[in-house]
Amino acid sequence: MRDASRGAVVSVAVALLCLSAVGPAVGAAGERGYPSLTDRGIAAQAEPPPAFQSAVDPDVVVMRATVDENGTAAWTVEFRVRLDDENTTEAFESVRADVRENPSSFTDQFATGMRRTVASAENRTGREMALEGVRVAATREQLPQEYGVLTYRFTWTNFAATDGDRLRIGDSLSGFFLDGESSLVLGWPAGYEPESVTPDPDETGNGSATWRGPADFGSNEPRVVAAPAGGGPPTAAVAAALLLLVAAAGAVGWLYRSRDGVPIGGATGTDPSSGASGAAADQNGAADGAGDAAEETDDGEAADDSDEPPAELLSNEERVIRLVEDNGGRIKQQQIASEFDWTDAKTSQVVGTLREEDAVETFRIGRENVVALPEESDL
Repeated sequence: MRDASRGAVVSVAVALLCLSAVGPAVGAAGERGYPSLTDRGIAAQAEPPPAFQSAVDPDVVVMRATVDENGTAAWTVEFRVRLDDENTTEAFESVRADVRENPSSFTDQFATGMRRTVASAENRTGREMALEGVRVAATREQLPQEYGVLTYRFTWTNFAATDGDRLRIGDSLSGFFLDGESSLVLGWPAGYEPESVTPDPDETGNGSATWRGPADFGSNEPRVVAAPAGGGPPTAAVAAALLLLVAAAGAVGWLYRSRDGVPIGGATGTDPSSGASGAAADQNGAADGAGDAAEETDDGEAADDSDEPPAELLSNEERVIRLVEDNGGRIKQQQIASEFDWTDAKTSQVVGTLREEDAVETFRIGRENVVALPEESDL
């Protein structure tokens, strides 16, 4: 056992076990809905459980929850220590031996703290929850440096809320916070995609969102809303392909009519008995029509100088870009939702697609999200 092991214990308390102290404080913290620093200190100053007394001081703590379609999450909590000197390596090997000989001394104490955390989240969300299958392992891994990794795995039933075919992930962790060595990863099932992620994560990919500490989440954070892929509006690429198909079909029709000598917008057939005079009459009619169109253009009565396609032929992403341009290059995200009568989730999805394509940038002014064209974002 080492004196430095207390660092691991504090990390555990701050990263996870603190939620059991945070939970009761939520109701007493007033309208803000999350605990004060004093409340959080209760957990951080708690005496370490005996099973952690031999733990080494971790360099990295990674907490990962991967949610299934029914809202249950498979959790892993990894405490990683760099094995870059003899003393640290010997200390970790001692922990490794303890895990092999008596894993229950680790899992029992960890499960006790986590059950308090789960019970607190159950009271806060109103969903029935349970902690199941707590396991522990100690391994050495190349990441790419060699690390000693103490890993806890467990299942948290009903960790996320289900809303039809959507998953609302994160309410069990409201008011969560991360220290500088910790990170939180929230993942969704294969075949799902995020509609919204709050606050903006440090990284997305491989079916998950990652936040790295230090981070202090608000009373309604972190939050991820995920839904089955393919259920939303078409992406900009698909919409562009559809527009190309429509344009190609129109060009083929124009060429077909021109080959048969039928003016665009004119009759679809000719009378064989009319001969050349009938064709000439058709051509004269076409010329007259062109003259009328020219006169209307000169008078300004029927001309349309705009080269932009009508709004009904634009994709959702193109409609947002046009709206931002019409508002001088920046607009509040809530104004986009109001303009198109979209839900907040749909608006977040469309804006997120544009942000991934570097078509827009987003930032906060107060409590408002602002969407801006890239050249306007620095103004």
